[in-house]
Amino acid sequence: MLLVRTRRRGSTALSIGAIVALVLALLPVIGTAQARAVAHVPIGAVQGASHVSPFEGSSVTVVGIVTAHAFNGYYVQDPFGDGDPDTSEGLFVFKFGPKPVIGDMVRLTDTVTEFVGGGCVTGNLSTTQMSFPAITILSSGNSPPAPTVIGTSGRIPPNVVTHDELPAQLQPSFCPGGGALTTFDPASDGIDFYESLEGMLVTIEDPVAVSATRTFSPFSSEMFTLPNNGAHVAPAGVRTARGGINLAAGSDGYGDTNPERVQIQFDPDLSGGASVPPITVGDRLNDVTGVVGYSFGNYEVNTTGPVTFTPGGLGLETTDLVTPDRVRGGPKTVTVASYNVLNLAAEPQDNAQRATLAGHIVDNLGTPDVLALQEIQDNDGSSNTGNTDATQTLQDLVDAISAAGGPDYSFFDVAPADGTSGGVPGGNLRNAFLYNPDRVKLVDFVSLTPDVLAAAGAADPNAFAGTRNPLAATFKHRGKEFTVINNHLTSRFGSTPIYGGPQPFVQAGETDREAQMQALNDYVDFVLGGVAAKSDKASDAGRIIVVGDLNTFEFTNDLTDVLPGPEPVLTNLIDGLTDDNVYTFIFDGNSQVLDHMLVTDGLAGVAEFDIVHVNVDFPRVSPAFGSDHEPLVARFDLRD
Repeated sequence: MLLVRTRRRGSTALSIGAIVALVLALLPVIGTAQARAVAHVPIGAVQGASHVSPFEGSSVTVVGIVTAHAFNGYYVQDPFGDGDPDTSEGLFVFKFGPKPVIGDMVRLTDTVTEFVGGGCVTGNLSTTQMSFPAITILSSGNSPPAPTVIGTSGRIPPNVVTHDELPAQLQPSFCPGGGALTTFDPASDGIDFYESLEGMLVTIEDPVAVSATRTFSPFSSEMFTLPNNGAHVAPAGVRTARGGINLAAGSDGYGDTNPERVQIQFDPDLSGGASVPPITVGDRLNDVTGVVGYSFGNYEVNTTGPVTFTPGGLGLETTDLVTPDRVRGGPKTVTVASYNVLNLAAEPQDNAQRATLAGHIVDNLGTPDVLALQEIQDNDGSSNTGNTDATQTLQDLVDAISAAGGPDYSFFDVAPADGTSGGVPGGNLRNAFLYNPDRVKLVDFVSLTPDVLAAAGAADPNAFAGTRNPLAATFKHRGKEFTVINNHLTSRFGSTPIYGGPQPFVQAGETDREAQMQALNDYVDFVLGGVAAKSDKASDAGRIIVVGDLNTFEFTNDLTDVLPGPEPVLTNLIDGLTDDNVYTFIFDGNSQVLDHMLVTDGLAGVAEFDIVHVNVDFPRVSPAFGSDHEPLVARFDLRD
């Protein structure tokens, strides 16, 4: 059996016997004669310069100091190290029940294993660990090893490349395609950089928040940061004015995914019960110390004590694109908004969220004339009763808007067949509309079912199978008609992690979304053809707005390959924004655009557009948050 250590652009091979002989010759004095008398393998050799331990499946003895307790085990770290920054000096030990005390120096004997959380199918990387090892406590009360600094004073994370050897499969050999030898380059590859710190104590130096605190349970909250207040980001202009970091990963989504981001995980077992701080994007944190773990597809620094911060003062935005005609634009100005309302249902547990959404619609969006909603659930939400009616869900939101000082909106939707629209099982997600009948008149609406799309000549009328059908509605304002097509395309659920085994990582739903965008483009062509056939007057030019959560980025080929076409008919208003706060969603610390508003030529030149930041920059630590998306609003001048 060979120990293969793969490092920067080459590899060396040493037998285990040679390693042990070297260990015996150089074994440091570690506190007791008992410890010196037993040969052990350095933890750095067990971790190896690789994602999978070269000792996987072998029984070894290691020595280390206990540095942190998790609910399901503890971390140990070699206090001396092997002097190689490519090999982690930390190790996770899986064990429920009583654990050695933090500061104990322990000798552990066990078989080295690789654990893939959730199984190979998730694409997650493995964690090198021991499980219920034989343990001898050699001494107690030892100071922990000095944390490795992530930042200017220590090791600076790569800021462009996540993994540059493609394709690759970094999972262990028991996963399909795993176990192959790959290069290991922590100096330039983000995924290798964090692997080289797995299980170790680290300190993030002078971090700034690029995501807000998000609480999943009393045992799990997270956020993302940049060390040194973002001094090492690339490219230089990638930060948003509000403090985040923009995702600009290229047309295929595999470019720069910002590996300089560092996740902070708040776990009361590891932090000693420290409270979770309600951090907002742009807040400055004091140095954060913790132990590096891996879960749910991300490397994370699990805090081992309280985290303090200085607020950056970020506030909610309010749009200037309000509806009253007296503001500007004459008698034919109309406003249209789009808002993913995050699984809203007519359930008591949604009351706080509903009130927040109503406040946003009234105070921050200026009560738009037409409001396209996504993620409306049926009345009983995730209760899988077979009910698909959402009348009460929409009525409750309308009532909340009225109570917040808004107009008495009318509403409509088309219920999906039970269990056909994806999302939370039982929720029966659908698109829906609110509109102010004092401002606009509803002319008609239609769900873009396969039959409707086929009649419109769509290349793939079944493109929306298994997801939400678009809902198209035509409204009239002061004699001028316009059509809004409300969408929620196939989700990205099922993608593998950026920091995952398969490289390049899998982006789920790409083919589906491209087919759906093509179907929408075909439908718009059909409608425009009908308008042209009826009249050649400029005043009757087709006015079509395609809005919603498209679940893809403005730069990806889902949009860029479809929208241009031989004769472009849709313009993405996102592309016309000139500020540096162009994002509607933050995922794993990356600010990104998932929500879009596209318009035909009849509206492109008379549109004003705004992304209103009221949600994603702010902590989600209570049920009162509105959504995980930002709303969009546009004002259109419908005069000839």
